[in-house]
Amino acid sequence: MDLNMQCDLGLEKHVWFAQKLNQEVPVQIPMMKSPLDKIQLTPGQALPPGFPGPFIFADSLSSVETLLTNIQGLLKVALDNAHIQEKQTQQEKKELRMELYREREIRENLERQLAVELQSRTTMQKRLKKEKKAKRKLQEALEFESKRREQVEQALKQATISDSGLRMLKDTGIPDIEIQNSGTSHDSTSMQ
Repeated sequence: MDLNMQCDLGLEKHVWFAQKLNQEVPVQIPMMKSPLDKIQLTPGQALPPGFPGPFIFADSLSSVETLLTNIQGLLKVALDNAHIQEKQTQQEKKELRMELYREREIRENLERQLAVELQSRTTMQKRLKKEKKAKRKLQEALEFESKRREQVEQALKQATISDSGLRMLKDTGIPDIEIQNSGTSHDSTSMQ
């Protein structure tokens, strides 16, 4: 029987006894005390007035109450710890999500920068290729013009030599037909 039932039975006996005697007996209701405030009765100790018999606080019952109170306290502490741990876990998850978001943003920014750099590099390589091609064409044109100039200068030198040679030939009395033939031969070599 638990303690409340013992109290109720004791109270009922007391009330019944008072009604039977038709006397007015002051009724005292035994109060349950917490296990911490429990009063242990020793053998031969006087009971409060109005109790029909000793109110027994069995040691085993108080041990169970103490044990249950301790278990309840431990459960409360465990529940509080679980709540704290859950909050910490949620906070850690939130921080990890934020860190993941920041890292994703950094990665996306780096990927965009890399794409821009690759595009710029491709553009520069194309431009460099075009410039090399243009430089090669200019070099070839310069070489062609240098050779042409050299040929023109050689032709002019030969022409001046021919003109002076023709004058000398005219002075020597060589016929004009031969001079024309020799001039034609010089002209054909200069053209080549």
